[in-house]
Order: sequence, then structure tokens, then C-alpha cells
Amino acid sequence: MLSTKKSIITNAYYKSLSAISRSISTKMLPASLMALTMVSTSSYALTLDEKRARYESAISAIEGNNLAEFTRLKNSISDYPLYPYLDYRSFSRSLNSASMNDVQQFEKTYADLPFTRSIRARYLSTLAAKGQWKTLLTYQKTLPRGESYQCQYYFAHSQAGDKALALSGAKSLYLSGSSVDNACDPLFSFLEDNGKLNNDLILERMLLVFDKRNVALMRYLNKQLTGSAKARGEQIQDLYDKPQSVSDFSKKNKVTPFNQRLTRLAFERLARIDSKEAVAQFTRTVEGQHYTRHVRQEMADFVASRLMSTDDETLATWRDSKLKTTQNPSLLDRRIRVSLLSADWKGVNLWLGKLSAEEAKNLKWQYWKARVALELGNKAAAEKGFAAMLGERNFYSVAAASHLNAAITIPQQHTPLDSAKIVPFQSTLDRVDELLALDKLTAARREWRHLLNGATQEQKAMLAAYASQHKWHHLSVQATIAGKLWGHLEYRFPLAHRWWFEFFSKERQVPLTTLLALSRQESAFYTNAVSPVGARGLMQLMPATARETSKKLGFNYRGTKSLSDPGVNIRLGSGYLSMMLDRFDENRILAFAAYNAGPHRVTRWLERSDGNLDAISFIEAIPFRETRGYVQNVLMYDIYYSKLLGQPMQFLTTGEQGYQY
Repeated sequence: MLSTKKSIITNAYYKSLSAISRSISTKMLPASLMALTMVSTSSYALTLDEKRARYESAISAIEGNNLAEFTRLKNSISDYPLYPYLDYRSFSRSLNSASMNDVQQFEKTYADLPFTRSIRARYLSTLAAKGQWKTLLTYQKTLPRGESYQCQYYFAHSQAGDKALALSGAKSLYLSGSSVDNACDPLFSFLEDNGKLNNDLILERMLLVFDKRNVALMRYLNKQLTGSAKARGEQIQDLYDKPQSVSDFSKKNKVTPFNQRLTRLAFERLARIDSKEAVAQFTRTVEGQHYTRHVRQEMADFVASRLMSTDDETLATWRDSKLKTTQNPSLLDRRIRVSLLSADWKGVNLWLGKLSAEEAKNLKWQYWKARVALELGNKAAAEKGFAAMLGERNFYSVAAASHLNAAITIPQQHTPLDSAKIVPFQSTLDRVDELLALDKLTAARREWRHLLNGATQEQKAMLAAYASQHKWHHLSVQATIAGKLWGHLEYRFPLAHRWWFEFFSKERQVPLTTLLALSRQESAFYTNAVSPVGARGLMQLMPATARETSKKLGFNYRGTKSLSDPGVNIRLGSGYLSMMLDRFDENRILAFAAYNAGPHRVTRWLERSDGNLDAISFIEAIPFRETRGYVQNVLMYDIYYSKLLGQPMQFLTTGEQGYQY
């Protein structure tokens, strides 16, 4: 009772003090009162901005190794959403002296944070470095992820007495076609000490390395062989260097599983280097090692895949003779596109007939079956086929509607936010909100991805709704992908950065829906997106393209980092797309393909098709799978955005439909 009364008095005192400090100029306050005011602010009335400032200062302090200052700042913001990140920083520094119980308690406290796995991995390495193998196995009871941690785990078993498990694990890790982490060296030494790292194991690994085309590692392994096995190692190297001798090897060597594997690897290498020679040696090679019919087909398929664009009639005939018995849907897909490229509708029909019954159910193949009927004069069958495809969220369904002059129908779902269902995630959502406020987008994405991984389907829909409501555009898209919420268009296709897109839509005379669709495809509205080849930002501009586009637009380009700025990226991305539309007569199909694969490639593809194709056939005949899917997606996303904005939904313009590609 006394403590409650004291608390009431204290709170009243500080409220009074705050009122005084607001009404009187700071310069007029006595030093003692100023000090008391500062204590009050730091202990009882920190604003969110002040907590953010202290958080950033704490990060700087620990990075500068000022641990006293870090601890002081950390302790002053224990109720701040990102406090766990400070706890993580300090705990990480003491991990070397932490007990297993300490680590487990930390993991339990922060089970919903993504960095917990990092603590576990680092603690495993700490135990391994100390040689505390029994503790490691008590802590890590199942095989961990990651090559180095698996090696430590199996080595721990070797030291704790489970020799059989350790040797089995060592063999599985040793048999890799690539170089293995140095952390595995003690385990492999254990394998060798027990006489299991023998010639047979080395030769088996050499085949894996052959397949990966890792020449340096192959030569290293060859030097490890002893006795009569050296000759086998030389055979492997010789066949790698001179695969033209594969049929001789196949005929002259005994039929064994090892020789069959080596022969097949060498034959596939020959096909990569000289497909014509591979055709010439095919029969002798497959007969020499007595391959089964199934394996012969797979080897023939490998060569056929190298001959899809051949102009040699003899090779094309051989290819087609082998494809008539293939069960590989990817190869049949490519062969159908070869016929489409030359508008050979009878050929398209022939190869469609080779698809499995299950594969033929795909809307894509239903569309082309109907197209074949249309092109071969069976209009009734074509219209029946097209009609059966309508009403799907699918490129081919919309293409079918265009043949029937039917309205585009896009099924849509809506799951409104139920706040009660996201209560269990509130601490994570608060952290995400704060990370986004501090522009720590990568960390926010990591938190979101971790959250989605543990969510149910219904929860993912709720999280998508929550992200949409808070205008976390990229995270909303990620939730729909994780939950496969394909019908939730408003969450899948947010109206992100609308002011910038509307401004440059008017500036470039490019439809708003088109700019949104392309950006959605490129980055899903992640402003810090960086592709494997270095494209950056919302509209995924290569730095060289951004620099060149800036010059043409008369814009002062400030370097690669500026591409994460939505205003800069949309300015340059919309400018580049506008240039592609100008270059290809406002044809979005060609402009989108050029944006993805480069305008020079699109020009070559047009020269290759030589005006024989309609719009859909040209898209299908694009040789790059990525670009083919890209063009289809952006055309569909344009329709989705038209629907969401209440605009008429149009598949292709009159110019795009009438163009001879």
C-alpha cells in the first residue's frame, strides 16, 4: 500500500515537473532542476524518437567497443521494440564464455526472432573450437543444416564413441562434386585413419567432380590414388580431356556400374562440345555398355536438347526420331516451340500428341490444341476449346478470351483483416514497423520471412492484409507468395509509390498500370532489391543502363546507391521503358522483352521469325524461358492493375494484335 502511494506521489511530482519544464524556458531553470528534468526524461518519458536515437547510439557504441556506454543506453530502452537486437549484440560477444543453459535460455526468450538460428550455429562452432564434443551432442541432438556444422556434428560423434555414425556421415559429406568446407578436414582425417578414405571412395568422388566439371579438384583427387587405381584415375582424366574417345572406351571396357557412369558422363561432355560427333557415336556408345532402354532414352534426350536450333537437316531428323519416344515434357515443350517458330501447325499438332495425358491438361497446352484446330480450319473445335478455358487467372485463359472476343474475367478473393488473429505476432510486427521506420529494409524482410515460415495459411492471409493496411507493399506481396494467395489481387498487386508512378506516367505518356505491372514483376516493390547480375531497385535497372538513360534524359545521376531511391529509380526506369516503347512502335510485347533481355536480342528474334508469327506465337517462341514468362506476367499484371483501378481490361492493343512478328 505504501509503495503504491509513493508511486502515485512520484508520478504526480514528475507530471508537475514536466508541466513546469514545458512552460518555463530551459535557460531560466536552475542547474539542479535542469538535471532533475533530464533524469525524468531519460527514465520516465522517453519519446519514440529518443528511443530510436538511443538505439542507434547503442549500436555505434558496441561497434566502437564502448561497452559501458552500450550497456547504459541498452538498459534505458528495455521497452523499445528493437531491444532484442541489442540483447543479441551483447550476448553474441559473450558467447565464448556462455554455458549451454545460457544459450538455450536465450533461444527460448527470442524464439520468434530470426537471429536465434545464427546464435545456435555460432555456438556449435564455439563448442567445436573448444573440443567440447559431448556438450555439442547434448546441445545438438539432430543433424544440423550446413556443411561445416554437419562435419562438426559427425566428428563429435567420432570423439564420443559412435564410430559407425561418424564414418557414415563422413562418407556422405566427402562424396561431393565440389570443394568441401575446411571445417570437414578433421572428419576426413578420421575417415582416412580408419581406412575408409580409400581408392574406391576417391574414384567415386572423381565421377561426381567430372559431372560438376571441376578440373582442378579432379586433378587433385587423381594424385591421391595409389597402386592400380592410378590407371583408373588417368582414364577418367583422359575421357574428360578427350571425350571423342568415349565410344572406344565403351566398347573396350567391361560392363560395370562404374564404367557405365563414366561412359555416360563422357558422352554428355562430348554432346556439349560437339553434338554432331555425339550423334555419330551414340549407337556404338550405348551398345558398348549395354544400357537399358530408359537410360538410352535419357542419353538421346541430352543430345536432342543440344540440337533444338540446328539447321542441319540430318541432325534435325535424328533429333526428332529420338524425341518421338521421349517422356521429357521440357523437351517436348521446346520441340513444339520449334514448330511454332516456323508456323508449322501440323508439326505443333504432332508434338502436342506426344505429351502425357496429365501434361496435356495444362491450360497452356489446351490453348495450343485449340489454336491448332483454328489454324487447320476446324473453327468449331477451336471455339469449343477456347470457351472451356475462360475465367482463369492465367495468360492462356485471357488469350483464349481474345479469340472469342469475350470479356476478360479475373476471379478475385478478399480476406479482410481480423486483428484478433494477429495478436500472437504483435511483437514481431512492432519490430518490423520499427525496422522499416529506421530504413533497415533487409532486417525487416528477414523478420517478415521468418514470421511467414511459421504461420498457417489463414495467418498468412491475415498478415498480407495487415501489411497491405500498413502500406508495407513488398511485405504484402511476399505474404501472398508464401501463402499462395493468388486470388487476393489487392494484396498481391499493391498501388505502391503511387505518387511517383502517377507523376512519371503522365511525364512519359506510359499508362500507370503498365509502370506498376513492370515494377511489380521486377522487384515486387522492394526498393533495395539487387539481382544476381546487379540490377537495382524497384524497376531493376543495371547501373550502366541507369547512367546511359540519365544522359539521354538530362538527369544528374548520382551513382548506384541512388537507385534505391524510389523517385530516382522510377524516373529512370520509366524513361528507359518509354525509350523501348518508342523503339518498337509502342508494342508492349517487344518493349517488355527488350527491358528484360535487351533490345538487340529482340531485334534478332524478330529477324528469326521473319514476320511469320502472331503475337501469342511470338511470345511462346521467345527462346529465353525467363523472358517468355516475364512478358506473359507483365501483360497479365497490367490487366490486374486495370481491374484494381476500375479501368477497362485490355489484353493486347490493336497494334500488338495486328503486328506480324
